[in-house]
Amino acid sequence: MNRVKQVVMLHLRNKNTWFLVPWAILGANFLINALIALSLNEGEVINTGAIASIFVYTFIAGTLTLKETFPFAIGLSIRRKDYFFGTALTVLLVNTISGIAITILSAIEHATNGWNVNLHLFEIGFLNDLPYIAILGINIILLIHLYFLGFAISSLHRRFGRMSMYIFFTAALLLGTITSYTLTHFGLWDDIGHWVAHHYMDLFWWLIPLVVIYSLISYGLLRRAAV
Repeated sequence: MNRVKQVVMLHLRNKNTWFLVPWAILGANFLINALIALSLNEGEVINTGAIASIFVYTFIAGTLTLKETFPFAIGLSIRRKDYFFGTALTVLLVNTISGIAITILSAIEHATNGWNVNLHLFEIGFLNDLPYIAILGINIILLIHLYFLGFAISSLHRRFGRMSMYIFFTAALLLGTITSYTLTHFGLWDDIGHWVAHHYMDLFWWLIPLVVIYSLISYGLLRRAAV
């Protein structure tokens, strides 16, 4: 347990990566959009997708963690098992804090009618009818999912090298192309859109088993990964 705690402290020393950079990006997006909202005619509503920046950053952070900390941790004689569980604990802690912060800001945004300038940045429109505890759960799950997706991809690269990335992304592109062509050929896009609109909550909860799968893949790859 002491080694796991040591890994957590190792990660949290880098406050820029875990806290300052993502919130600085989101803060800059907020200020820019607030200035735009102030310049618009009174009553004009501005909806922005800038909240996506913190989710995209979380995915990118997941792909960079191994490169920045894995060799150093192994050099400190930390077991790969302890490194993985320490990293996972850090991810849960940081993204729970971020999820709480996003949810609180969305509640303030709703209560102030878009910060009194009709700016909607933190609120996600199709989730407005949900209670805040459900929105909190979705924010946390989505952040953790994106991180572990990036972490799993990075673990694949760490285990098998650059060629594995070429194979992985080529396969992903090929699969996406075939799927898109099939849906277009059979005219299924509208049906899928309607299904997603009625079952989007189910899709969010299915992210939980995906996180478990990513974690197992990452753990297995790191057990044999080169430093």
